[in-house]
Amino acid sequence: MTVTGTVAWFDLTKQFGFVALSNGDSDAFLHMSVLKEAGYVWLPRGTTVRVKLEQDRGKQRVAEVLEVDTGTARPGENEPILRKPKS
Repeated sequence: MTVTGTVAWFDLTKQFGFVALSNGDSDAFLHMSVLKEAGYVWLPRGTTVRVKLEQDRGKQRVAEVLEVDTGTARPGENEPILRKPKS
């Protein structure tokens, strides 16, 4: 399932966070490995994302980040951190 949501929070140290889903479902787990595939290491709260979801042990998990709009991030948040390109 593909859905739009906003980054509720992402912890760089823990390497995971959650996306608040706009379809009214509960939040979806977002792991750094999935975020890196989209070219980012960290996203500020409020960033709008379009994601593909999958079920993992009865809970929703982000399987792929399809689009990122950092223009919706909360004021005062740090800039997103891009993944360094492979050499």
